[in-house]
Amino acid sequence: MRGDYLRTLVAPADGMWEKAVIAQATFWEIHDGEQALGAFCLDADGTLLRVQLLEPRQGRGQEVLRWLVSDQGIQRAITSTIEPLYFSLCLDLHTSITPHSYLFRDHQRIEPPADRDPHHFRRATPDDLDTLVLFYKENTSGPGAWIEGFLNERLRREELFALFDHQTLVASGECIPSQQQPPYADLGMVVAQAYRGRGLGSSMLLRLKQHCYASGWRPICSCEVSNPASKRAIEKAGFISEHRIVSVQF
Repeated sequence: MRGDYLRTLVAPADGMWEKAVIAQATFWEIHDGEQALGAFCLDADGTLLRVQLLEPRQGRGQEVLRWLVSDQGIQRAITSTIEPLYFSLCLDLHTSITPHSYLFRDHQRIEPPADRDPHHFRRATPDDLDTLVLFYKENTSGPGAWIEGFLNERLRREELFALFDHQTLVASGECIPSQQQPPYADLGMVVAQAYRGRGLGSSMLLRLKQHCYASGWRPICSCEVSNPASKRAIEKAGFISEHRIVSVQF
């Protein structure tokens, strides 16, 4: 059913959201007596993340969501404009809606910086692991328990890239081809705090886009609404956001 759900979306799902959030959620089947209606999932805080109804049962969507919210004591949902049925059902019961993240698609092909650019871009190797772990811990928020496992997986799959100013690592980037939604690839980047505001984020994304073009992938990415600097860098790299992830209060 999860694979079927992805095929109902009007745009590709954000890969990091699928892997880091949806994959960690608890899934439940929905039944009316002996009749299967679909499934839903909740995160550890009881936030509703997805409602999926079997096609013949979709006409019961409002009834099912009202029952779920009441029976499970659900107060909040996260949905997006790329999932029309679930998004619309959440609208029916909402008391407030707050934008959570921007979902971007490639909109304009822009060439990376010219040869005079002093920065050196290359694919990361396992020898870079210790440097990259420290870099991510210093330049990302949160406890960082995920970092080493995430980087090991990216290095193993050759999906991690680095940008250097002489010998100093100033930015890293991820290009993660989707296993469930080919030919899309999720891009991400981290810029050293001391080097932010110099265009290195968009520079990294432009290089990652070139890698996608050469590999036959279609680049997508996302950022939280609370990160305007990341949004500016993504837009500067030729991406456009037509869709949003939103938080819905019931």
